Amino acid sequence: MKRIIFMAAWLLCAGWVQAQSPSQRRVEIAARARAENMHIVPVEEDGVVLFSEAEQGKYVFTRYNTDLQQDWAIDCQVNPALDLTRYIYRNKALYLLFSRYKTPVYQVVKLNVRAGFAAKYEFNSLDRLDIVDFDAIGNNIFVAGKTRNEPVLLRINLLERQTKVLPSAFRVRTDIQSIEADSVHGLINAVYVTNKGRDKTVFVKTYSPEGEVVTNAALAADRKIQYQLLNGKVSNLNTPGQQLVIGTYGTQGPVYSRASNYNPWGWGQGSLSTSTADYSQGLYITKLEGGKEVFNRYYSFTDFKNFFTHMSGRQQERMQARIKRQKERGKDLRLQYRLLVHDIIQRNGQYVMIAEAYYPEYRNMNNWGGSPMWGGPWGMGMGGFGMGFGNPWGPWGYGPYSGMRNYPVFDGYVYTHAVIAGFDMQGNLLWDNSFGISDTKTFVLKEKVKVGFEGEHITLAYNQGGRLRTKMIRGNEVVEGKESVALSAEFDGDKVTKSQNDDVEHWYGNHFLAWGYQRIRNDENAQARGRREVFYLEKVGL
Repeated sequence: MKRIIFMAAWLLCAGWVQAQSPSQRRVEIAARARAENMHIVPVEEDGVVLFSEAEQGKYVFTRYNTDLQQDWAIDCQVNPALDLTRYIYRNKALYLLFSRYKTPVYQVVKLNVRAGFAAKYEFNSLDRLDIVDFDAIGNNIFVAGKTRNEPVLLRINLLERQTKVLPSAFRVRTDIQSIEADSVHGLINAVYVTNKGRDKTVFVKTYSPEGEVVTNAALAADRKIQYQLLNGKVSNLNTPGQQLVIGTYGTQGPVYSRASNYNPWGWGQGSLSTSTADYSQGLYITKLEGGKEVFNRYYSFTDFKNFFTHMSGRQQERMQARIKRQKERGKDLRLQYRLLVHDIIQRNGQYVMIAEAYYPEYRNMNNWGGSPMWGGPWGMGMGGFGMGFGNPWGPWGYGPYSGMRNYPVFDGYVYTHAVIAGFDMQGNLLWDNSFGISDTKTFVLKEKVKVGFEGEHITLAYNQGGRLRTKMIRGNEVVEGKESVALSAEFDGDKVTKSQNDDVEHWYGNHFLAWGYQRIRNDENAQARGRREVFYLEKVGL
């Protein structure tokens, strides 16, 4: 590959330097900015768009082709009082939403990916909106969020600068989970979940680009399964008015969160019960036609062939034995998995669902506090040392009411494995598989495992520590077991001493894009001797 040369405008605006590479399909940018400020948007065969805030209010966009050679670079000045909230790529355009919680001002940047020019639109709407999702159909923008404990879906027409709050009319506690544009039929789908006592209902509302309600479907679990529907993802079928909803069902219970240094048990005895959470028992799949249910099927994870294959052999044997005992009693073993469900993928007449299992982890913090009950005459009260003769635990106040106090602090979400399943048009489960995830923790829940398709083969991959963990499957079968693929070096002698904010995305065909922030040391190569900190972007064929 030819050496990648940055345009002068890019260098002047962003202040970054391109490391020269003799042959690798890799871009390195001197990381003077924080690595999390760099955003990567694969745009299929049109290449990839990289953008970042070079300075306050000034964003720089660069598009590379599929050989990671630069096509164009532009900069765009935005309202410096607003923050980048969400962005989405739809129909050859990249939409960026800028907002701030306590202000009613919003700004949208629409970037034409092929031509390389941007248009800006600013408008006023609701303030104090907690935004949860964002999508676009042409010049109509949709923003989902919650304000004053009420779900809100906004429709904004960019050309007319008009905003409209779309009707929802819920009378019980309701969360808006997601929205998704159906660009084929020009519709927007919104998923709401209502809570009334112990009952949950999933609502799928479909709106026209003008914001009018087209269909409204209410999905509730069959009482025979004794569980609740927890969430849902919508996919529109080729026939107008037909939709497929796939999600998880289960129950709500206390959060028993594993504490990294709080107790030796992890789960169960000694765990932290901090709040409540939705625990997934299995998957449901519902077909809608004109907002009416055609069928609704349920599949427990205990009936999957490969759901527990991420466990060790002995753990799998124990789990299967427990499942068998419960089924002999006419019951289903209750599971406690929390799942992050991806968007549905339509492929070769099948519907593919991917979800990632995770749990929150906490670490223990120590604090010295006084004893309001046992402290003696020198006790310093709440927050003091609790010294006193009235404390049978000793003059320094060690004990259940004084001295050192332990409290949990959230330490991130730990991922355990991903489950992937395929369904036919009638909602029948055709196959399932799983992919173990190790050494992966994030403070913000996001999709880590990405999927690529090549013929009948499916490749699953995630980026951890600058190495791709991969697995290739074909339905229930494993074609290639879990492997660790090293990313290329820019120069001979490069040694990565730290890699963070690593991510990966499927690009096109069997190609993936990997990126992240790295510290690199080179003691051998005169061309690159010393230490450098870079943001890397690399094309990987799997």
